[in-house]
Amino acid sequence: PTPYHTSILSGQQWVMELLHGHPERIRCELGMHREVFIQLIAELRELGHTNSKFVSLEEQLAIFLY
Repeated sequence: PTPYHTSILSGQQWVMELLHGHPERIRCELGMHREVFIQLIAELRELGHTNSKFVSLEEQLAIFLY
């Protein structure tokens, strides 16, 4: 079988690849469109959530959704 996960990126770079790549890829991987992901990040920041020492809020959310 052909491998499904072929990106050499991990962590924050993988999230950036999702955000700036093909619009259907982020929906397939995280289950939501880019605009919804960005709005959710904004809402979480408004509620006081921040980056941790080593992991950005975007990466934390991507891990949760994946």
